[in-house]
Formats: sequence, C-alpha cells, structure tokens
Amino acid sequence: MCIVNKKRENKMSNPISINSLKKIIEKSPDRIALLCRTLPYTIEVEQARDEPNKKVIDGLIQKLLMVRSLARKNNIPTHGLIG
Repeated sequence: MCIVNKKRENKMSNPISINSLKKIIEKSPDRIALLCRTLPYTIEVEQARDEPNKKVIDGLIQKLLMVRSLARKNNIPTHGLIG
C-alpha cells in the first residue's frame, strides 16, 4: 500500500450538506420519518463521546431542524419531538 492511501484512510469523509440532504429526502416521507427518529439518537451518541465534536453536533442539529420542518410541511408524525 502506498503512503498516499494510508493518509486517506485516516481522514473522515465530509458530511452531506443540508441542501443536498433536503433534495434527496424531500419527496420521500419514509426517509423523512426515519431521520426524525434517528437523528436525535445520533446527536446523543456524539454528545456522549469522550471528546464530542461541537462542529459535528451543530451540523446534526441543523439537519434535524430541516428534517422536522419537512415533516411538518408533509404532515409526517415526528413522534412527539418538539421543534
């Protein structure tokens, strides 16, 4: 294996942008509902890490706000989530 590939293995991929995620899920109620259920858990997991990444948490929260907004517009249950 070459050195260049080893360097790439250690890097994390960039998260999907909010606009790109919105384009992917806006016409899929199942995906919106799934993200309404799973994003809060993902945020909790990141916060529980030994060294939580504030930037990651902020990005997840922004995605959750966008997903909840789509859920309200499409009358998709948010399972008691506020926001």
